[in-house]
Amino acid sequence: MLAESRRQPGGPGDLGRLRIALCAVFAAHGFMFASWAVRVPAIKEQTAASSAALGLALLGLSAGAVATMLLAGALCRWFGSPRVTVLSCAVLSVTLPLPALAGSALALGLLLAAFGAAYGCLNVAMNSVAVDIVTALRRPVMPGFHAAWSFGGLAGAGLGGLLAPHLSPLRHLLLVALAGLLVSALAGRVLLTRSSVLHAAAIARAGRLAGPTGVALTSLLGYTGFLLGPPAIGFLASQAGLRTGLTTLSFLGLAAALIAWLSRDPPALSDKASPHPGT
Repeated sequence: MLAESRRQPGGPGDLGRLRIALCAVFAAHGFMFASWAVRVPAIKEQTAASSAALGLALLGLSAGAVATMLLAGALCRWFGSPRVTVLSCAVLSVTLPLPALAGSALALGLLLAAFGAAYGCLNVAMNSVAVDIVTALRRPVMPGFHAAWSFGGLAGAGLGGLLAPHLSPLRHLLLVALAGLLVSALAGRVLLTRSSVLHAAAIARAGRLAGPTGVALTSLLGYTGFLLGPPAIGFLASQAGLRTGLTTLSFLGLAAALIAWLSRDPPALSDKASPHPGT
């Protein structure tokens, strides 16, 4: 009986395959970002950029990601999160080697904006699919997807460190891009052919979380904090000292956690607390 249910369309087997395929996409996302990060010193030397110019160029990555996150939510609504996930994973793979072609800090910033746009779009789309899978499975499997991203990042950093003395940034990132395209093809085949099982889950959560737009807004807020955090620490450290700066940010983090706890959904009223007497 279990084997038959796994073979049926929309059965547990389809959800399991979708979960594995999406884990591969999360891992590829982290792997490609870490592979780029490992080559920053070599690309800095290649572009002859100063530390200040490099810092401004790196903002292109975050700016491109933030700029596309809300657009990614709309794309997921129009074309479906699985399609946007597969396409943006392929585009991320294609744009990964572009920063290695930069000859100046300005060119690096522009090429990183393109890479960041694909990075941010995939971030929103894959998390939107993940929420649908969690809803369909009715189990808290989201940490597994984020663990896959972390393992992908760890593998990308480790492999990048081993390859850096032997390969130029362009050759290294081209190899990683080919691996990303392979993941896009293999995982995409599952995501595109078996995603119909997620349709009911997507409709069910649309009213509660505003669908992909809710995921996009959450990603935008989180990534904005990620973007503004380092400059804020640097400014506070230079004006009031590192200890004061870190303490201030710690209190801000505590305040954000308290606001999130206070704004959580209230518990459902029991029958004994029914507002209608006699019911």
